Amino acid sequence: MDLSSSSNPTTSIAIILSRRNSSIANSNNTNTIHLAVAAKKPRKRHSARDAVKFTLEHCNFMDDKRRFVNLDALLTRLAPVGRVYVSCTESAELNAKSGKNHKQVRRAREISDLFTKIAEVIDSRTDIVISTNDSDDSSSNGLTQVVSTLPKPLHNPVSAVDYTDTTMRHILGGESSPNHLTYRGDKRLADDMLLKRALGFLLHKEHISDHNEEDFGAYETKAGTLDSHLTLDRTAAEAINLLPPPHGGVATCVVGGDVNTNSLYGVLNKCKTKMGSRTLEIWLRQPLVKYKQILRRQEAVSAMVENQLNLHRLRDEGLSVLSGVDLDKLCSTILSFTAACSSDGTGAMGNTSAALESLYKLHYFADGQLPRLIEALEEICPSDANNEEEDKVVAPPTGGDQEEEEGCALRSGLASLKRVQKELVRSVQLVEAVLDFDAAPRAFLVKPQFDEELTDVRAELDAIEVEKDQLHEEMNELWEEVSGSAGQVRLENSESSGGAGGNASGGSCVWQFRLPKTNDSKILQQRLKHEVTVHRLLKNGVYFSTKALRQLGTKKHDLLAEYESRQRDIVKNAMSVAGTYVPVLERASVVVAELDVLASLAHAAVQSPHGYCRPIMTDGEEDGMGIELEEARHPCVELQQRETQFISNDIKLVFGSSSFLIVTGPNMGGKSTYIRSLGAIITMAQIGSYVPCKSAKINIVHHILARVGAGDVQDRGISTFMAEMLEASSILQAATKRSLIIIDELGRGTSTFDGYGLASAISEYIVQRIGCMTVFATHFHELTALEESEHVVKNCHVTAQKATDGSNGLTFLYKVRPGPCLESFGIQVAEMANVPPIVIADAKRKAKQLENFDYRKKRKAGKEDNENENEDEHLNAEETASAVDFVNRYRKLPLSCLPPGEKINVLRNFLKTTQ
Repeated sequence: MDLSSSSNPTTSIAIILSRRNSSIANSNNTNTIHLAVAAKKPRKRHSARDAVKFTLEHCNFMDDKRRFVNLDALLTRLAPVGRVYVSCTESAELNAKSGKNHKQVRRAREISDLFTKIAEVIDSRTDIVISTNDSDDSSSNGLTQVVSTLPKPLHNPVSAVDYTDTTMRHILGGESSPNHLTYRGDKRLADDMLLKRALGFLLHKEHISDHNEEDFGAYETKAGTLDSHLTLDRTAAEAINLLPPPHGGVATCVVGGDVNTNSLYGVLNKCKTKMGSRTLEIWLRQPLVKYKQILRRQEAVSAMVENQLNLHRLRDEGLSVLSGVDLDKLCSTILSFTAACSSDGTGAMGNTSAALESLYKLHYFADGQLPRLIEALEEICPSDANNEEEDKVVAPPTGGDQEEEEGCALRSGLASLKRVQKELVRSVQLVEAVLDFDAAPRAFLVKPQFDEELTDVRAELDAIEVEKDQLHEEMNELWEEVSGSAGQVRLENSESSGGAGGNASGGSCVWQFRLPKTNDSKILQQRLKHEVTVHRLLKNGVYFSTKALRQLGTKKHDLLAEYESRQRDIVKNAMSVAGTYVPVLERASVVVAELDVLASLAHAAVQSPHGYCRPIMTDGEEDGMGIELEEARHPCVELQQRETQFISNDIKLVFGSSSFLIVTGPNMGGKSTYIRSLGAIITMAQIGSYVPCKSAKINIVHHILARVGAGDVQDRGISTFMAEMLEASSILQAATKRSLIIIDELGRGTSTFDGYGLASAISEYIVQRIGCMTVFATHFHELTALEESEHVVKNCHVTAQKATDGSNGLTFLYKVRPGPCLESFGIQVAEMANVPPIVIADAKRKAKQLENFDYRKKRKAGKEDNENENEDEHLNAEETASAVDFVNRYRKLPLSCLPPGEKINVLRNFLKTTQ
């Protein structure tokens, strides 16, 4: 499933790299680089007076120039992305110099390598929409457009600031506009020239200038940060199955399940509208980190869960009527017709039927669908005439800072919908005055009463309909005479008529008769060959016509063309007025989408076969806070196991006592599912959803950082182990105390000692220096000793039971219990995979040798002390002979024939003799 289709509004991004700023900001780390990012995001308007259509968000941060983890997490949040422009400040300086020396050549090569790496990160994503660029100064490498030299106005900081400020003044609405005053007062922009160059870079590449009047006042600015939402990089998003896997078939086989169970999006997407489905994806990409925002959503979901009857009514009677409606697309259609009419008269508008159809949809929403939604919503939260929420407007459901922090989401949504309904009253009157509802939805025409000439043309069209019915009746009578069968002739629109509406743009407007049996064509050609003309023979019958029918169709076609010509000016004026209601529709789309997602989350909780609970959220770093889940389940896996019951487990990560959890146990025992379910549950909780637990207490997490799976990047020369180390390095640099780290195996691609040493050192670094909540699944059993030296480290293991019949069979219990497990049962798993018996036997023998703790030590000591080897062997031989003699003498004692008292005396004498 491709959620990021090109039909959805996309974000444009400009990225400027600066090596100089990197060395100033962090001279101790040569692997980081300074990035300034500017993004142009579509924005839905809140009212008819709201002219802002886009938000320019800007942020800067340090990033690992080997993997660009922070940039990757930002792209996850901003997706779907349509255009990505990349440049570097130093490249402009190098190109400005003539006669480059060796040092400059090396710097240019380093910048080129940076461009290649950042392009690889972006091009490997599946949520970037391919777009074209007509610029001559950029090289398109896949999905990334690398601009080797910054545009001329941005070559130096002074000209870049002047260019950016001039353009921003225009697009923000003028010198004294609130948005421009906010821009001028932004201290981050004033202090960081690189940010302004990134904004100017985006403006230049998107052809936004102070000469375009359409851009005046159409933008706002927003300072962005990496921690404004829960940060999820691509690895973490894939680990918790955030979104459906790309390329459905193959990936679904790997992940398991179907489109409804292979991702959090599939599990939670019970939305009735297209707007709701899109908004749910945004919420999953941007989980909240502000306590009040999460609580606001939770309260709305809880109100619907506790009132299931009204929840079903809201979904089945209120939202279902909007299932075929895309308000965002309707707004875009109305705006395109409005712009076409204003730019080039009515000619650019094209066929008026499509414009009138958009008016019909506007009327149907405002007068039919919206009242039913309001009525269903009132059952959940009855409105109060004096309610303060009536004056509030629900902000865009993007999870951003603009979202309402206080107040019930359902009540404020109801108030906004009522407000929308009032504001659309005149739009309903407009459409009713213009559109001919007698013809709709078969044909979309202006009311004939609107103009006398239209009335005359409509009268002729009505007469044609009467004559058409007469011709149909006459043909049925004629067919009955020649065949003896009555009522078999159907009258249908031909394919060339442009559809059922018979509009002028569809070609000649004709009808055709149809007989359901193809053999009837013989009768037509033999008995009525002078009266009819056979057109086609298909499976569903024979199509034919008469001369009178064709002439009548041509006449209707000409009349519709005349009607079209006379109604164009009327439609133009109507569309100009309808365009003023687009901001109201956009606000309605925002509210409907949010209500749909909240109802979807409530429905998913109610319909869960094992039950969801409302998590208790906390927000702090004090000891005692953390994550405590009782009987937690993986939301995707539990739905895929239809024949067996999912085994739930408890998870406890608490600051000051158990913030670091080491999970051991056999392969296939459920370790990966256990730790990934934690990440999935945290994400669900922070979008406001109920979670698959019996009870849950969750401290808000700011980052989910994951190191899972094994894979290499052959085209970049990165081995499996190097990929693991790069991920581990990125985690250690990005993690804070409010992070959640999920590690599923670490240090497997090197020797056992090196791997254990790295895993142990990384664990100690996390515990001692970062202190965040961590779950570490490993097969390094020696790592469990960390619990003895660090009080916040706790061990647990997944259980398995060996077969009792002497075989090497293994039964996985999938239950997590306290304490370590010192066996991995790898050989048993290999035997279950039908590895040849001779290999299994040899593996057991070698494993038995390695179980001796001193084995390697003795081997090493033997090589280092070769001079003492013979002496040791001699001593060992004497000790062996003495032991054998002792056993033989003991066997000869007649102990079985002696009474108990004498046995003791005999044994004492025997031991004295032996000593």
